[in-house]
Amino acid sequence: MKKPYAGNVLSPLPVVLVGANVEGRPNYLVVGYVAPFDFGRSIFFSIFKKRYTAGGILAHRTFSVNVPSADLLGRIEICGSKSGRDFDKSTLFETFYGKLGTAPMIRECPLSMECEVTDLIDREQNLGIIGRVVQSHVDEELLRDEKTIDMVTADLLVWTVGGDSGYYRLGERVKEPKAS
Repeated sequence: MKKPYAGNVLSPLPVVLVGANVEGRPNYLVVGYVAPFDFGRSIFFSIFKKRYTAGGILAHRTFSVNVPSADLLGRIEICGSKSGRDFDKSTLFETFYGKLGTAPMIRECPLSMECEVTDLIDREQNLGIIGRVVQSHVDEELLRDEKTIDMVTADLLVWTVGGDSGYYRLGERVKEPKAS
């Protein structure tokens, strides 16, 4: 028997660190609600307008989405608990830049994407951001071939925002993909 539950149960979701240059330095924010959009050509996420990172995204109209591995959990928690106004999060990671030059990415994350803002959705307290993926970056050792990323070896995290708010490792494959 199903029981009514107040809230969104679309969970688990990937853990990502969104990066932006704010006041001349890289800053990283943990974002729990993120999704591919337009068949993966874009990324959608929402953040509180008052977040420090929002100012950098709006100023440069660029951002990065960095997908961390489980070994970065301690640094992820710092990014999720401290504001860039009070703590220089760029000291936590080695930053690199790609094509855009203004979307800071995290070298320690196995997967990173640099994006440019295409649409903003203004809500009372939140800002929905859609960004076109300009370039993706993948750790070489995770590439099986030009198209296939070994996601299990990447040791990615998911977050149960609708449940116990816990972090979990991406699990085992339960079905092999169809041969192409």
